Amino acid sequence: MDIAVGSTNFNAERIKKNKIKSISIFIVDKPDGTVIIDKGASKGYEFDENGNIKRYYFTVLNKTQTEEIELPAIKKKGRIIRPARMRTNTKYINDTVSINVFYDAKNRIITKRVKSGDYYDAYYYEYNEHGQIKKELHCKETNVSENKKEFKMGVQNILSSETFEYTVLTPTQIKKRCLNDEGREYKKAIINYDIKGNKLSETYEFMVSWMRQETTYQYDLNEKLLKRTYQSNESGEVKTFSIFEYTKNDVLITETIFKNDVLTDEINYLYDETNTLVKSEVNRDHKNASIAIVKYFYTFY
Repeated sequence: MDIAVGSTNFNAERIKKNKIKSISIFIVDKPDGTVIIDKGASKGYEFDENGNIKRYYFTVLNKTQTEEIELPAIKKKGRIIRPARMRTNTKYINDTVSINVFYDAKNRIITKRVKSGDYYDAYYYEYNEHGQIKKELHCKETNVSENKKEFKMGVQNILSSETFEYTVLTPTQIKKRCLNDEGREYKKAIINYDIKGNKLSETYEFMVSWMRQETTYQYDLNEKLLKRTYQSNESGEVKTFSIFEYTKNDVLITETIFKNDVLTDEINYLYDETNTLVKSEVNRDHKNASIAIVKYFYTFY
């Protein structure tokens, strides 16, 4: 699927098979040399009975507040063993970004509506006869429903409109043209697949600025993703890549991330007793010298 629905790609068939209704994820940080810090960071996913994501959300740190708390003196047998003192406490205030996703009868995404604050960014999608995205419409919308958990269209302003045209060059190569709302091509891509339909690479070039983006994928004989590489010159030459490691039973256990050949993150995944559901992950952040500890919680149909 070429439409992003969260930071994690879920296999709809596996979600459906395991009857997963929702996944809640909670994150705490442990900087080197200090105690664990809970900033209230979380994200979550809700699925329909077909295994499709129908809603997901994540928190964004808005601001921090500090307050002075008085700690009383500690006495033992009438004797003060620690005098009263003040402690600075940090409070983390988060905003929640919530995204609802809607599908057509063929399980294709037709609408993605992002709520951040009082406004919504909505993306509408149309498909051609081959199931490829032929149009994306980006709008800013307001909700006039008295029940803010339900959406009722108020004002809608179109921010941009993109259309896409595809040319089959070979059985495993496609050319994609991206046109702006004036019908002018502003970006083009070459997308390559293997004979099994796995995407091997996609290279985008912008027509005016000469900016480029390239993503490549490597798989093993069982079609498991082994390496994903992304290169761009949008902010200087940047190259990032991830290497994936699996158990003998094809269970993902480690993802190692590099940026410009420098190790930035090592993510280790821990599973339940059936090796089916992720229980937690531990992310060693080398750049910030900290460890992120992530816990997963599930509900089921």
